Amino acid sequence: MDPASNPDPDPPTRNFTIDTTARISKVTVNGPSRVKKGRKAAYKVKVTNSGRGAATGVRLKVTGRGTGFNAPVGRIAAGHTATIRFKIRFRKPGKVKVTYRASSSNAGGRSVTKRVRVRK
Repeated sequence: MDPASNPDPDPPTRNFTIDTTARISKVTVNGPSRVKKGRKAAYKVKVTNSGRGAATGVRLKVTGRGTGFNAPVGRIAAGHTATIRFKIRFRKPGKVKVTYRASSSNAGGRSVTKRVRVRK
């Protein structure tokens, strides 16, 4: 207001930007490094969203020679970790390089690779 008590025609304004981006920052895998051919092995994968917004459309895809797994994880809240437990069967013997890839429709993706020895 000015001295005559008239409202200011151009009051000061402030613009704030809030960062609500999601970011898949970490994928960790726990499970056996040696299995028998044809047997199922149990694994636990943790996917972390370190962003300030929820990660949506999250999927986990596991690929490797003679094995695979693909499943929706769903939504991971900001700053939280989702745990996915599953079993996969290894069908071919030898050293298998297994890739665990978590991807999201709005938070990018991250992958980790582990080696598993499959015995006959």
